[in-house]
Amino acid sequence: MKQLISIVIFSFFTSINIYSQHSEFGFFAGFSNYHGDLTPKNMEVSSYAPSFGAFGRYNFNGHIAAKVHFYKGILQGSDYKSQITKGERARNLSFKTDIYELGAQLEYNFLDFKLKINHHITTPYIFAGVAGFYYNPQAEINGQWFDLQPLATEGQGLEGSNIEPYQQTSIAIPMGFGIKFNINHLANIGLEFGMRKTFTDYIDDVSTTYPDLNILAKEHGDFAAALSYRVPEYNPSALSNPKGTNRGDPTNNDWYFFGGVTISVNIGNASEFK
Repeated sequence: MKQLISIVIFSFFTSINIYSQHSEFGFFAGFSNYHGDLTPKNMEVSSYAPSFGAFGRYNFNGHIAAKVHFYKGILQGSDYKSQITKGERARNLSFKTDIYELGAQLEYNFLDFKLKINHHITTPYIFAGVAGFYYNPQAEINGQWFDLQPLATEGQGLEGSNIEPYQQTSIAIPMGFGIKFNINHLANIGLEFGMRKTFTDYIDDVSTTYPDLNILAKEHGDFAAALSYRVPEYNPSALSNPKGTNRGDPTNNDWYFFGGVTISVNIGNASEFK
């Protein structure tokens, strides 16, 4: 994480030094949410969490801009709290993870938005780009939180399993829309919502089938088996070893979202923007 933060800081200040005349530096504050195996139908109200970040933007002209950003949020989900069927709720899985995202994107302003008040002072815009992110799903049992990835809750890396442990860094495709307001020649404010298409199904640590719980308990401990298969907490008469039965849906990767308010200051002599 220290290396990631260093890259962000370097990117911001490099862009400021080179492109200061048409640049902005700002902050983001809002919410994060996720869509995956524990919220299969929509974004659950119970899954909203606060998020924040910082960004630098370079305006090529009144319509095209490039932005680099670093956002931090919380993604979470729970079968128990989810708006799903009673049968799905009985799976009784849950997770929570901090997510750290470093990304770059291009923005298209629908109006000729310039950093001076004698031009359009507001414009809707759309954006798309690429980002890298880090996540570490955790779950709570008996009042204690555990990192789930090392526990191989779906048998990753266990004897007889063909599933490899998943990586905790991955790539996402940010895309979304927003609206910008030019307050004066010094500052701007905006609203933004962005979706993230990912290439992993393990943000929530849920994807495929249950492992052999006896092997899992032998290699990683009884608490690993308990965190993998939590149905008995909901239904004490459930199967004792559900090996090979569905735990998640591997056909759809997870998505996550950021939305909120942006505030930025114009750097350099933006009034010369042509």
